[in-house]
Amino acid sequence: MLKDNIEKYTFVLGILVFVISYILPVNLLDKYTQLKPLGLSTIFLCPILGIIGLIFSLKRKSILFSILNLVLILSFPITMFLGNLLFE
Repeated sequence: MLKDNIEKYTFVLGILVFVISYILPVNLLDKYTQLKPLGLSTIFLCPILGIIGLIFSLKRKSILFSILNLVLILSFPITMFLGNLLFE
């Protein structure tokens, strides 16, 4: 069952990671790094999950999840653009 819909599971997991990192406190990782949880997830975790999902969705020829996983790969520039629009 997991092998059949891996592109869906990676997309849902990426969105969950994004939402959880948005909810976490900003100073959570100050002892270890200067990155905030949202930055850590949008720079590293979401693109990795998006690439995995994109490979499997292209293999299965699922256009919808190919586009959604591509958005997950581009989550950092999208987040920066929306943050700049809304908060400046």
